[in-house]
Amino acid sequence: MGSNAIIASLPVAGADRAVLIDAANAAFERVIERIEPNNEELTRGLWDAGDYIDSWLATDLVDKLPMPRDEVAYYVDVFLVHHVIGLADEADRETAHHSPEPRKAVIGSGLASCGDI
Repeated sequence: MGSNAIIASLPVAGADRAVLIDAANAAFERVIERIEPNNEELTRGLWDAGDYIDSWLATDLVDKLPMPRDEVAYYVDVFLVHHVIGLADEADRETAHHSPEPRKAVIGSGLASCGDI
């Protein structure tokens, strides 16, 4: 990135937000490749880079501002793995919750009994 831009306050907007969203999306792809989630498609569907930047900055970095934009982008990359693991876990729980109940075998359901043969 190599920018001298400083992020001094929230919410992040304009070019700063675009750079951080790009960094988050690139980091997301690297994390997905590393963790290989069981439900990759659903995990991807739960991912929202803009929301992550808005909520993560507001909770984890607000006390550290002002900070160079490149440093914020670095932290996005470093801390995103935990968020993506959480999304993968949520996807697994969602899949388990929506899975059909296993079918139970019904004995004597119109089949000939041993005595009929």
